[in-house]
Amino acid sequence: MIKSQPRKTANITATAKSWEEARYDAPDRQAALAQADFALTYSGDLVGESSTRMLIAYTEGDPAEPASLVGEYVGLERVTGTLDGRTGSFVVELRGRHEDSVAKTTGQIVPGSGRGEFGGRRGGVEYAAGDVSFDVARSDAFDPGPEVH
Repeated sequence: MIKSQPRKTANITATAKSWEEARYDAPDRQAALAQADFALTYSGDLVGESSTRMLIAYTEGDPAEPASLVGEYVGLERVTGTLDGRTGSFVVELRGRHEDSVAKTTGQIVPGSGRGEFGGRRGGVEYAAGDVSFDVARSDAFDPGPEVH
């Protein structure tokens, strides 16, 4: 029998510390491809920071007017901090869409990526970021491993 802890929901506020974006392929009348690296700080139930790299495909909009941009993105985020009295790090695989000046993102913790007291962490995240500070809903649990009966 495998026994795991029930899922918990954490309420977190994320604040952008930096954003660096570069287009690496932008032919005329085709989707522009970009890479963005950014850092966040977390407060609330999770206290810590993260480092993220995103790959973005802009399908509409004017680069001179970022609010007009529409695009899909994927990325990886390493989160380091303290949650539920445990300290460590884990990696989240992210996917989302930017439209109407809001980035709507979902993600899943990469299995086996937990380090420190976050070993065995699994779960997901969801957020809509329209500003440099936004709320994150994180639902996760620790998998203590199989229990033999």
